[in-house]
Amino acid sequence: MKYYILEGTVVKALPEAEMQEALAGHLAYLSAGVADGTILVSGPKITGGGGFMVMKTDDVDAFCANDPFVKAGVQEYSIKEFHPEFQGDSKTWF
Repeated sequence: MKYYILEGTVVKALPEAEMQEALAGHLAYLSAGVADGTILVSGPKITGGGGFMVMKTDDVDAFCANDPFVKAGVQEYSIKEFHPEFQGDSKTWF
């Protein structure tokens, strides 16, 4: 298993109805990742225009490609792999 910090950046706006549909799919996709243990934490940037997540996966490229925001052309990800150092209770997640 590999560990990543992803930064999502909005690269394209869609008409409101399409954006809301893509956002709903994106949030459901992230919720599924939290539920299955792939995503530890995620959230939007305070300044808007994207978000961050900390995750573990064997195929980060597939995870990103299947995100409804990416499929809709709304968002791109910057992917940074890291090696976790264990702190307190975080050991149970890793």
